[in-house]
Amino acid sequence: MMTRSSQAIRPFIFLSLSIAMLSLFPGTINLARAEGFTGTVTVGVNPDGIGVDTSLNRIYVSNYGNNGTFPSTVSVLNGANNSLIATILVGVSPAGVAVNSASHRVYIANYNSSNVSVINGVTNAVIANVTVGTHPSRIALNPATGEIYVTNSGDDTVSRINGTTNTLVGNIPVGRRPTGIALLSSTNTIYVTNSLDGTASVIDGKTHSVIKTLQVGNDPGNIASDSITNLVYLVNSNSSNGIVTLINGTSNTLATTIGVGIFPSGIDVNQVTNKIYVSNSGEGTVSIIDGFTLTVIDTVNLAFGTIPGVVGVNTVTNEIYVANGNRKTLSVLSGHSTSTGLACNPSTLSPNESTTCTATVTDLSGSGASAPTGTVFFSSSGQGSFHASSCTLGGTGTTTTCFVSYSPTGFGMGPQTIFATYGGDATHMSSSGQTVITLTGGTVGGTLIPTNKFGYSTYFVTGTLMFYVVIISIILYTRRFQEGEGSMKDDQ
Repeated sequence: MMTRSSQAIRPFIFLSLSIAMLSLFPGTINLARAEGFTGTVTVGVNPDGIGVDTSLNRIYVSNYGNNGTFPSTVSVLNGANNSLIATILVGVSPAGVAVNSASHRVYIANYNSSNVSVINGVTNAVIANVTVGTHPSRIALNPATGEIYVTNSGDDTVSRINGTTNTLVGNIPVGRRPTGIALLSSTNTIYVTNSLDGTASVIDGKTHSVIKTLQVGNDPGNIASDSITNLVYLVNSNSSNGIVTLINGTSNTLATTIGVGIFPSGIDVNQVTNKIYVSNSGEGTVSIIDGFTLTVIDTVNLAFGTIPGVVGVNTVTNEIYVANGNRKTLSVLSGHSTSTGLACNPSTLSPNESTTCTATVTDLSGSGASAPTGTVFFSSSGQGSFHASSCTLGGTGTTTTCFVSYSPTGFGMGPQTIFATYGGDATHMSSSGQTVITLTGGTVGGTLIPTNKFGYSTYFVTGTLMFYVVIISIILYTRRFQEGEGSMKDDQ
Protein backbone atom coordinates (compact mmCIF):
# COMPACT_ATOMS: atom_id res chain seq x y z
CA MET A 1 0.00 0.00 0.00
CA MET A 2 1.22 3.51 -0.82
CA THR A 3 1.50 5.58 2.38
CA ARG A 4 0.70 9.23 2.73
CA SER A 5 4.39 10.02 2.98
CA SER A 6 5.23 8.18 -0.24
CA GLN A 7 2.40 9.96 -2.05
CA ALA A 8 3.68 13.29 -0.82
CA ILE A 9 7.27 12.77 -1.90
CA ARG A 10 6.47 11.35 -5.36
CA PRO A 11 6.27 14.76 -7.11
CA PHE A 12 9.32 15.87 -5.13
CA ILE A 13 11.29 12.85 -6.40
CA PHE A 14 10.22 13.54 -9.98
CA LEU A 15 11.24 17.20 -9.78
CA SER A 16 14.59 16.39 -8.16
CA LEU A 17 15.45 13.71 -10.71
CA SER A 18 14.49 16.07 -13.52
CA ILE A 19 16.90 18.69 -12.19
CA ALA A 20 19.62 16.07 -11.85
CA MET A 21 19.09 14.85 -15.43
CA LEU A 22 19.30 18.39 -16.76
CA SER A 23 22.60 18.81 -14.92
CA LEU A 24 23.99 15.61 -16.38
CA PHE A 25 22.70 16.22 -19.93
CA PRO A 26 22.62 19.95 -20.69
CA GLY A 27 21.73 21.56 -24.01
CA THR A 28 18.44 19.87 -24.90
CA ILE A 29 17.38 20.97 -28.38
CA ASN A 30 13.79 22.06 -28.98
CA LEU A 31 13.25 22.32 -32.71
CA ALA A 32 10.86 24.78 -34.35
CA ARG A 33 7.96 23.34 -36.27
CA ALA A 34 8.13 23.04 -40.02
CA GLU A 35 5.05 25.03 -41.08
CA GLY A 36 3.60 28.18 -39.65
CA PHE A 37 0.75 30.64 -40.19
CA THR A 38 2.25 33.74 -41.77
CA GLY A 39 -0.80 35.91 -42.45
CA THR A 40 -3.80 36.42 -44.71
CA VAL A 41 -4.42 37.57 -48.28
CA THR A 42 -7.51 39.55 -49.25
CA VAL A 43 -9.64 38.06 -52.04
CA GLY A 44 -13.37 38.14 -52.84
CA VAL A 45 -16.44 37.22 -50.81
CA ASN A 46 -16.63 33.65 -49.51
CA PRO A 47 -13.65 32.02 -51.29
CA ASP A 48 -14.56 28.42 -52.15
CA GLY A 49 -11.96 27.04 -54.56
CA ILE A 50 -8.18 27.28 -55.05
CA GLY A 51 -6.02 26.27 -58.01
CA VAL A 52 -2.36 26.87 -58.87
CA ASP A 53 -0.59 27.36 -62.20
CA THR A 54 2.89 26.15 -61.25
CA SER A 55 4.39 27.35 -64.55
CA LEU A 56 3.19 30.93 -64.21
CA ASN A 57 3.27 30.77 -60.38
CA ARG A 58 -0.26 32.14 -60.14
CA ILE A 59 -3.01 31.32 -57.65
CA TYR A 60 -6.66 31.26 -58.77
CA VAL A 61 -9.35 31.69 -56.11
CA SER A 62 -13.06 31.33 -56.82
CA ASN A 63 -15.23 33.69 -54.77
CA TYR A 64 -18.63 32.08 -54.28
CA GLY A 65 -20.28 35.30 -53.13
CA ASN A 66 -23.31 35.50 -50.85
CA ASN A 67 -26.68 34.56 -52.37
CA GLY A 68 -26.09 36.72 -55.41
CA THR A 69 -25.52 39.88 -53.36
CA PHE A 70 -21.92 40.14 -54.47
CA PRO A 71 -20.48 39.60 -57.96
CA SER A 72 -19.14 36.13 -58.68
CA THR A 73 -15.44 36.47 -59.37
CA VAL A 74 -12.09 34.74 -59.52
CA SER A 75 -9.13 36.43 -57.83
CA VAL A 76 -5.71 35.95 -59.46
CA LEU A 77 -2.69 36.19 -57.17
CA ASN A 78 1.03 36.43 -57.89
CA GLY A 79 2.49 33.37 -56.16
CA ALA A 80 5.81 35.12 -55.55
CA ASN A 81 4.40 37.79 -53.23
CA ASN A 82 0.65 36.98 -52.99
CA SER A 83 -0.34 40.31 -54.53
CA LEU A 84 -3.56 40.63 -56.52
CA ILE A 85 -3.01 40.55 -60.29
CA ALA A 86 -6.56 40.50 -61.61
CA THR A 87 -10.22 39.94 -60.78
CA ILE A 88 -12.24 38.00 -63.34
CA LEU A 89 -16.05 37.91 -63.65
CA VAL A 90 -17.36 34.37 -64.16
CA GLY A 91 -20.67 32.50 -63.72
CA VAL A 92 -22.93 32.50 -60.68
CA SER A 93 -21.50 31.10 -57.42
CA PRO A 94 -18.11 29.79 -58.60
CA ALA A 95 -16.87 26.84 -56.54
CA GLY A 96 -14.34 24.25 -57.74
CA VAL A 97 -11.13 25.23 -59.56
CA ALA A 98 -8.80 23.16 -61.75
CA VAL A 99 -5.69 24.41 -63.57
CA ASN A 100 -3.75 23.00 -66.50
CA SER A 101 -0.24 24.41 -65.97
CA ALA A 102 0.89 23.25 -69.41
CA SER A 103 -1.81 25.01 -71.43
CA HIS A 104 -2.48 27.73 -68.81
CA ARG A 105 -6.20 27.01 -68.88
CA VAL A 106 -8.23 27.51 -65.71
CA TYR A 107 -11.59 25.79 -65.19
CA ILE A 108 -14.21 27.16 -62.78
CA ALA A 109 -17.36 25.24 -61.74
CA ASN A 110 -20.22 27.75 -61.42
CA TYR A 111 -22.62 26.14 -58.96
CA ASN A 112 -25.75 28.20 -59.60
CA SER A 113 -25.38 28.71 -63.35
CA SER A 114 -24.64 25.04 -64.08
CA ASN A 115 -21.69 25.71 -66.32
CA VAL A 116 -17.90 25.78 -66.33
CA SER A 117 -15.99 28.96 -67.18
CA VAL A 118 -12.72 28.46 -69.09
CA ILE A 119 -10.08 31.13 -68.46
CA ASN A 120 -6.94 31.85 -70.48
CA GLY A 121 -4.37 32.06 -67.69
CA VAL A 122 -2.00 34.21 -69.74
CA THR A 123 -4.53 36.97 -70.49
CA ASN A 124 -6.84 36.26 -67.52
CA ALA A 125 -9.87 36.41 -69.81
CA VAL A 126 -12.84 34.03 -70.02
CA ILE A 127 -12.69 32.28 -73.40
CA ALA A 128 -15.58 29.80 -73.07
CA ASN A 129 -18.51 28.68 -70.92
CA VAL A 130 -19.41 24.99 -71.06
CA THR A 131 -22.86 23.83 -69.92
CA VAL A 132 -22.69 20.80 -67.62
CA GLY A 133 -25.06 19.17 -65.10
CA THR A 134 -26.98 20.72 -62.25
CA HIS A 135 -25.01 22.45 -59.49
CA PRO A 136 -21.42 21.67 -60.52
CA SER A 137 -19.23 21.60 -57.41
CA ARG A 138 -15.64 20.39 -57.85
CA ILE A 139 -13.33 19.80 -60.82
CA ALA A 140 -10.44 17.45 -61.59
CA LEU A 141 -8.15 17.52 -64.60
CA ASN A 142 -6.15 14.83 -66.35
CA PRO A 143 -2.91 16.54 -67.47
CA ALA A 144 -2.07 13.69 -69.85
CA THR A 145 -5.34 13.75 -71.82
CA GLY A 146 -6.44 17.31 -71.08
CA GLU A 147 -9.90 16.07 -70.09
CA ILE A 148 -11.84 17.76 -67.29
CA TYR A 149 -14.23 16.03 -64.89
CA VAL A 150 -16.92 17.94 -62.94
CA THR A 151 -19.13 16.67 -60.11
CA ASN A 152 -22.77 17.74 -60.43
CA SER A 153 -24.28 17.54 -56.97
CA GLY A 154 -27.77 18.42 -58.24
CA ASP A 155 -28.25 15.47 -60.62
CA ASP A 156 -25.79 12.84 -59.32
CA THR A 157 -23.49 12.82 -62.34
CA VAL A 158 -19.95 13.64 -63.37
CA SER A 159 -19.59 15.72 -66.55
CA ARG A 160 -16.69 15.06 -68.89
CA ILE A 161 -15.27 17.99 -70.90
CA ASN A 162 -12.87 17.90 -73.85
CA GLY A 163 -10.12 20.33 -72.86
CA THR A 164 -9.08 20.98 -76.45
CA THR A 165 -12.49 21.92 -77.87
CA ASN A 166 -14.08 23.05 -74.57
CA THR A 167 -17.17 20.97 -75.26
CA LEU A 168 -19.21 18.55 -73.16
CA VAL A 169 -18.48 14.93 -74.07
CA GLY A 170 -20.94 13.21 -71.73
CA ASN A 171 -22.14 12.54 -68.19
CA ILE A 172 -21.27 9.60 -65.92
CA PRO A 173 -23.87 8.48 -63.31
CA VAL A 174 -22.44 8.13 -59.78
CA GLY A 175 -23.83 8.13 -56.23
CA ARG A 176 -26.10 10.59 -54.48
CA ARG A 177 -24.89 14.18 -54.22
CA PRO A 178 -21.37 13.84 -55.60
CA THR A 179 -19.09 16.46 -54.10
CA GLY A 180 -15.33 15.97 -54.17
CA ILE A 181 -13.34 14.64 -57.11
CA ALA A 182 -9.69 13.69 -57.61
CA LEU A 183 -7.71 11.96 -60.34
CA LEU A 184 -4.73 9.61 -60.10
CA SER A 185 -2.79 10.32 -63.28
CA SER A 186 -0.57 7.30 -62.59
CA THR A 187 -3.51 4.92 -63.08
CA ASN A 188 -5.91 7.20 -65.00
CA THR A 189 -8.55 6.64 -62.35
CA ILE A 190 -11.08 9.17 -61.06
CA TYR A 191 -12.45 9.14 -57.50
CA VAL A 192 -15.74 10.83 -56.57
CA THR A 193 -17.15 11.27 -53.07
CA ASN A 194 -20.92 10.82 -52.76
CA SER A 195 -21.87 12.71 -49.61
CA LEU A 196 -25.39 11.30 -49.11
CA ASP A 197 -24.36 7.67 -49.67
CA GLY A 198 -21.16 7.68 -47.64
CA THR A 199 -19.41 6.19 -50.66
CA ALA A 200 -16.71 6.88 -53.22
CA SER A 201 -17.23 6.00 -56.87
CA VAL A 202 -14.15 4.72 -58.72
CA ILE A 203 -14.20 5.60 -62.44
CA ASP A 204 -11.95 4.09 -65.11
CA GLY A 205 -10.43 6.99 -67.04
CA LYS A 206 -10.34 4.95 -70.26
CA THR A 207 -13.87 3.53 -70.33
CA HIS A 208 -15.39 6.37 -68.28
CA SER A 209 -17.51 3.93 -66.32
CA VAL A 210 -17.80 3.24 -62.60
CA ILE A 211 -15.75 0.12 -61.83
CA LYS A 212 -16.16 0.10 -58.05
CA THR A 213 -18.03 1.75 -55.20
CA LEU A 214 -16.36 1.97 -51.80
CA GLN A 215 -17.98 2.58 -48.41
CA VAL A 216 -15.89 5.40 -46.94
CA GLY A 217 -17.79 6.63 -43.87
CA ASN A 218 -20.21 9.43 -43.14
CA ASP A 219 -20.45 12.54 -45.29
CA PRO A 220 -17.33 12.24 -47.48
CA GLY A 221 -16.42 15.63 -48.90
CA ASN A 222 -13.30 17.09 -50.48
CA ILE A 223 -10.71 14.68 -51.79
CA ALA A 224 -7.08 14.81 -52.96
CA SER A 225 -4.71 12.35 -54.63
CA ASP A 226 -0.99 11.63 -54.78
CA SER A 227 0.08 10.04 -58.07
CA ILE A 228 3.54 9.27 -56.67
CA THR A 229 2.36 7.15 -53.74
CA ASN A 230 -0.93 6.11 -55.41
CA LEU A 231 -2.90 7.15 -52.35
CA VAL A 232 -6.20 9.03 -52.28
CA TYR A 233 -7.20 11.10 -49.23
CA LEU A 234 -10.76 12.21 -48.44
CA VAL A 235 -12.25 14.09 -45.50
CA ASN A 236 -15.31 12.85 -43.65
CA SER A 237 -16.54 16.39 -43.24
CA ASN A 238 -19.37 15.75 -40.77
CA SER A 239 -17.17 13.91 -38.27
CA SER A 240 -16.79 15.80 -35.00
CA ASN A 241 -13.98 13.41 -34.09
CA GLY A 242 -12.20 14.34 -37.34
CA ILE A 243 -11.42 11.59 -39.84
CA VAL A 244 -9.45 11.39 -43.07
CA THR A 245 -10.04 8.17 -45.01
CA LEU A 246 -7.34 6.74 -47.28
CA ILE A 247 -7.88 4.70 -50.44
CA ASN A 248 -5.15 2.53 -51.94
CA GLY A 249 -5.15 3.62 -55.57
CA THR A 250 -3.41 0.46 -56.75
CA SER A 251 -6.00 -1.98 -55.40
CA ASN A 252 -8.89 0.48 -54.99
CA THR A 253 -9.44 -0.67 -51.43
CA LEU A 254 -9.66 1.22 -48.15
CA ALA A 255 -6.21 1.62 -46.63
CA THR A 256 -6.67 3.28 -43.23
CA THR A 257 -8.10 6.29 -41.43
CA ILE A 258 -6.25 9.16 -39.77
CA GLY A 259 -7.62 11.26 -36.93
CA VAL A 260 -7.45 15.02 -37.50
CA GLY A 261 -9.36 18.02 -36.08
CA ILE A 262 -13.05 18.77 -35.61
CA PHE A 263 -15.16 18.82 -38.79
CA PRO A 264 -12.42 18.54 -41.43
CA SER A 265 -13.25 20.44 -44.59
CA GLY A 266 -10.50 21.06 -47.16
CA ILE A 267 -7.58 18.84 -48.15
CA ASP A 268 -4.65 18.97 -50.54
CA VAL A 269 -1.38 17.09 -51.10
CA ASN A 270 2.11 18.42 -51.73
CA GLN A 271 3.58 15.69 -53.91
CA VAL A 272 7.05 17.25 -53.63
CA THR A 273 7.27 17.02 -49.84
CA ASN A 274 4.73 14.17 -49.41
CA LYS A 275 2.71 16.14 -46.90
CA ILE A 276 -1.06 16.39 -46.67
CA TYR A 277 -2.84 19.47 -45.35
CA VAL A 278 -6.32 19.23 -43.81
CA SER A 279 -8.36 22.24 -42.69
CA ASN A 280 -10.57 21.70 -39.64
CA SER A 281 -13.56 24.05 -39.82
CA GLY A 282 -14.77 23.23 -36.32
CA GLU A 283 -11.64 24.46 -34.56
CA GLY A 284 -9.84 26.85 -36.93
CA THR A 285 -6.77 24.71 -37.46
CA VAL A 286 -4.84 22.88 -40.17
CA SER A 287 -3.60 19.33 -39.56
CA ILE A 288 -0.37 18.36 -41.29
CA ILE A 289 0.02 14.68 -42.17
CA ASP A 290 3.33 13.03 -43.01
CA GLY A 291 2.72 10.99 -46.14
CA PHE A 292 5.48 8.55 -45.23
CA THR A 293 4.24 7.63 -41.75
CA LEU A 294 0.57 8.58 -42.31
CA THR A 295 0.47 10.35 -38.97
CA VAL A 296 -0.34 13.92 -37.96
CA ILE A 297 2.97 15.64 -37.29
CA ASP A 298 1.69 19.13 -36.53
CA THR A 299 -1.45 21.21 -36.07
CA VAL A 300 -1.30 24.89 -37.03
CA ASN A 301 -3.66 27.42 -35.43
CA LEU A 302 -5.16 30.01 -37.76
CA ALA A 303 -6.39 33.48 -36.78
CA PHE A 304 -9.07 33.53 -34.09
CA GLY A 305 -12.58 33.14 -35.46
CA THR A 306 -11.46 31.66 -38.77
CA ILE A 307 -13.63 28.95 -40.34
CA PRO A 308 -11.22 27.28 -42.78
CA GLY A 309 -12.48 25.63 -45.95
CA VAL A 310 -10.73 24.40 -49.10
CA VAL A 311 -6.95 24.04 -49.24
CA GLY A 312 -4.50 24.63 -52.10
CA VAL A 313 -0.75 23.98 -52.20
CA ASN A 314 1.74 25.94 -54.30
CA THR A 315 4.60 23.49 -54.83
CA VAL A 316 6.72 26.26 -56.38
CA THR A 317 6.94 28.28 -53.17
CA ASN A 318 5.77 25.58 -50.74
CA GLU A 319 3.08 27.88 -49.45
CA ILE A 320 -0.28 26.51 -48.37
CA TYR A 321 -3.48 28.50 -48.93
CA VAL A 322 -6.64 27.96 -46.89
CA ALA A 323 -9.93 29.61 -47.85
CA ASN A 324 -11.61 31.40 -44.95
CA GLY A 325 -15.24 30.84 -45.82
CA ASN A 326 -16.58 33.40 -43.37
CA ARG A 327 -14.20 36.12 -44.51
CA LYS A 328 -12.81 37.68 -47.69
CA THR A 329 -9.37 36.19 -47.11
CA LEU A 330 -7.06 33.26 -47.53
CA SER A 331 -4.87 32.07 -44.67
CA VAL A 332 -1.29 31.46 -45.76
CA LEU A 333 0.95 28.81 -44.25
CA SER A 334 4.58 28.72 -45.23
CA GLY A 335 6.58 25.53 -45.27
CA HIS A 336 9.77 26.44 -47.08
CA SER A 337 11.94 23.33 -47.31
CA THR A 338 15.66 23.73 -46.55
CA SER A 339 18.93 21.85 -46.80
CA THR A 340 21.74 22.09 -44.26
CA GLY A 341 25.32 21.59 -45.44
CA LEU A 342 28.23 21.22 -43.04
CA ALA A 343 32.00 21.50 -43.59
CA CYS A 344 34.82 21.50 -41.02
CA ASN A 345 38.22 23.01 -41.80
CA PRO A 346 40.66 21.42 -41.20
CA SER A 347 38.98 18.03 -41.50
CA THR A 348 42.07 16.17 -40.22
CA LEU A 349 43.60 17.29 -36.93
CA SER A 350 45.42 16.21 -33.79
CA PRO A 351 43.97 15.99 -30.26
CA ASN A 352 43.17 19.38 -28.74
CA GLU A 353 43.56 21.16 -32.06
CA SER A 354 40.51 23.12 -33.18
CA THR A 355 38.53 22.98 -36.39
CA THR A 356 35.98 25.49 -37.64
CA CYS A 357 32.66 23.91 -38.62
CA THR A 358 30.47 26.01 -40.90
CA ALA A 359 26.77 25.28 -41.45
CA THR A 360 25.15 26.46 -44.67
CA VAL A 361 21.34 26.54 -44.78
CA THR A 362 19.61 26.97 -48.16
CA ASP A 363 15.95 27.64 -48.93
CA LEU A 364 14.88 25.14 -51.62
CA SER A 365 11.47 26.66 -52.32
CA GLY A 366 12.21 27.98 -55.80
CA SER A 367 11.10 31.41 -56.93
CA GLY A 368 9.64 32.26 -53.53
CA ALA A 369 12.80 31.36 -51.62
CA SER A 370 14.05 33.68 -48.87
CA ALA A 371 16.87 33.86 -46.35
CA PRO A 372 16.64 31.24 -43.56
CA THR A 373 17.04 32.70 -40.08
CA GLY A 374 17.34 31.21 -36.63
CA THR A 375 19.69 28.78 -34.95
CA VAL A 376 21.83 25.78 -35.93
CA PHE A 377 22.63 23.25 -33.18
CA PHE A 378 25.80 21.12 -33.19
CA SER A 379 26.76 17.75 -31.74
CA SER A 380 29.45 15.12 -32.20
CA SER A 381 29.61 11.33 -32.25
CA GLY A 382 32.92 11.41 -30.36
CA GLN A 383 34.41 13.15 -27.36
CA GLY A 384 35.32 16.78 -27.66
CA SER A 385 33.99 20.24 -27.01
CA PHE A 386 32.39 23.04 -29.01
CA HIS A 387 33.15 26.62 -28.08
CA ALA A 388 29.37 27.05 -28.36
CA SER A 389 26.66 24.45 -28.87
CA SER A 390 24.85 26.58 -31.47
CA CYS A 391 25.22 29.56 -33.76
CA THR A 392 22.86 32.11 -35.30
CA LEU A 393 22.48 32.28 -39.07
CA GLY A 394 23.45 35.42 -40.92
CA GLY A 395 23.46 36.55 -44.52
CA THR A 396 21.11 37.53 -47.33
CA GLY A 397 19.64 35.83 -50.36
CA THR A 398 18.46 32.23 -50.18
CA THR A 399 21.53 30.84 -48.34
CA THR A 400 22.77 31.81 -44.89
CA THR A 401 25.67 30.54 -42.77
CA CYS A 402 27.15 30.44 -39.28
CA PHE A 403 30.00 28.56 -37.63
CA VAL A 404 31.41 27.17 -34.38
CA SER A 405 34.82 25.79 -33.45
CA TYR A 406 35.30 22.23 -32.21
CA SER A 407 38.19 20.58 -30.34
CA PRO A 408 38.26 16.77 -30.20
CA THR A 409 39.94 15.01 -27.29
CA GLY A 410 42.40 12.14 -27.53
CA PHE A 411 39.92 9.46 -26.49
CA GLY A 412 40.31 7.21 -29.51
CA MET A 413 41.86 8.10 -32.84
CA GLY A 414 40.03 7.91 -36.15
CA PRO A 415 36.85 9.48 -37.53
CA GLN A 416 34.24 11.52 -35.69
CA THR A 417 30.93 12.65 -37.17
CA ILE A 418 29.85 16.23 -36.60
CA PHE A 419 26.11 16.92 -36.84
CA ALA A 420 24.36 20.23 -37.56
CA THR A 421 20.59 20.64 -37.09
CA TYR A 422 18.78 23.74 -38.28
CA GLY A 423 15.77 24.40 -36.05
CA GLY A 424 13.72 26.28 -38.63
CA ASP A 425 11.93 29.61 -38.24
CA ALA A 426 8.43 30.96 -38.85
CA THR A 427 8.86 30.41 -42.59
CA HIS A 428 11.50 27.74 -43.09
CA MET A 429 11.42 24.03 -42.33
CA SER A 430 14.05 22.35 -40.19
CA SER A 431 16.82 20.24 -41.77
CA SER A 432 20.11 18.65 -40.81
CA GLY A 433 23.53 17.79 -42.21
CA GLN A 434 26.72 16.07 -41.14
CA THR A 435 30.38 15.73 -41.97
CA VAL A 436 33.32 13.59 -40.84
CA ILE A 437 36.57 14.76 -39.28
CA THR A 438 39.59 12.53 -38.65
CA LEU A 439 41.58 12.60 -35.41
CA THR A 440 45.24 11.65 -35.82
CA GLY A 441 48.43 11.78 -33.73
CA GLY A 442 50.11 9.73 -30.99
CA THR A 443 48.48 8.02 -28.07
CA VAL A 444 47.48 10.36 -25.30
CA GLY A 445 48.05 8.87 -21.88
CA GLY A 446 45.77 9.33 -18.92
CA THR A 447 42.62 11.40 -18.92
CA LEU A 448 42.66 14.24 -21.38
CA ILE A 449 40.51 17.17 -20.30
CA PRO A 450 38.61 18.97 -23.12
CA THR A 451 39.70 22.44 -24.11
CA ASN A 452 36.60 24.13 -22.72
CA LYS A 453 38.33 24.26 -19.33
CA PHE A 454 37.12 21.20 -17.52
CA GLY A 455 33.80 21.13 -19.38
CA TYR A 456 33.26 17.38 -19.15
CA SER A 457 34.78 17.19 -15.66
CA THR A 458 32.39 19.91 -14.58
CA TYR A 459 29.42 17.99 -15.99
CA PHE A 460 30.54 14.80 -14.26
CA VAL A 461 31.21 16.40 -10.89
CA THR A 462 28.05 18.50 -11.01
CA GLY A 463 25.95 15.51 -11.99
CA THR A 464 27.45 13.32 -9.28
CA LEU A 465 26.89 15.94 -6.60
CA MET A 466 23.32 16.46 -7.74
CA PHE A 467 22.68 12.72 -7.61
CA TYR A 468 23.81 12.48 -3.99
CA VAL A 469 21.89 15.63 -3.08
CA VAL A 470 18.71 14.07 -4.49
CA ILE A 471 19.23 10.80 -2.59
CA ILE A 472 19.94 12.55 0.72
CA SER A 473 16.97 14.87 0.23
CA ILE A 474 14.64 11.94 -0.44
CA ILE A 475 15.82 10.14 2.71
CA LEU A 476 15.37 13.23 4.89
CA TYR A 477 11.99 14.01 3.37
CA THR A 478 10.79 10.45 3.90
CA ARG A 479 11.85 10.43 7.54
CA ARG A 480 10.10 13.72 8.11
CA PHE A 481 6.76 12.40 6.90
CA GLN A 482 7.16 9.08 8.73
CA GLU A 483 7.69 10.97 11.98
CA GLY A 484 4.64 13.06 11.20
CA GLU A 485 2.52 9.95 10.66
CA GLY A 486 3.73 8.49 13.99
CA SER A 487 2.70 11.63 15.83
CA MET A 488 -0.73 11.55 14.27
CA LYS A 489 -1.25 7.92 15.29
CA ASP A 490 -0.22 8.70 18.89
CA ASP A 491 -2.72 11.55 19.00
CA GLN A 492 -5.47 9.20 17.87
